[in-house]
Amino acid sequence: MTKAKIPTRLVRKIATYIISHYLPQEKDYKLGIYFVDQTEMIRLNKRFFNRKYATDVIAAPLETTSNLPVVLLGEVFICMDTALRQAREYRHSYSAEISLLVVHGILHLLGFDDLKPRARKKMRQEERKILTAMGIIE
Repeated sequence: MTKAKIPTRLVRKIATYIISHYLPQEKDYKLGIYFVDQTEMIRLNKRFFNRKYATDVIAAPLETTSNLPVVLLGEVFICMDTALRQAREYRHSYSAEISLLVVHGILHLLGFDDLKPRARKKMRQEERKILTAMGIIE
């Protein structure tokens, strides 16, 4: 795995922001965010989607019973190797790329989709809105 540092404070701040702005506050919400290497991401992509390549982020929603006091949203897996490569490719910081991937993954857990052009456009708008509101991008 890459030696890049995981910006854990930033990741927590993003998750807290999204949960507090997008979900009803009468429940507690939990989610897992995991940083993996390319080999593990290939394994996860094969397991979840039957694809044999690494992707930048995978979101795996969890089904929970609505009467529980804690809602388990799911898990987000981020490939650090891909995040580093994409940060260089798109000419922005590693932190900005990780931020985008965290937002993207959590939005998937909340039901956003990017498979069709209209849905992808809406998801990109939400990503930009969140990252701008948090002062991560202008």
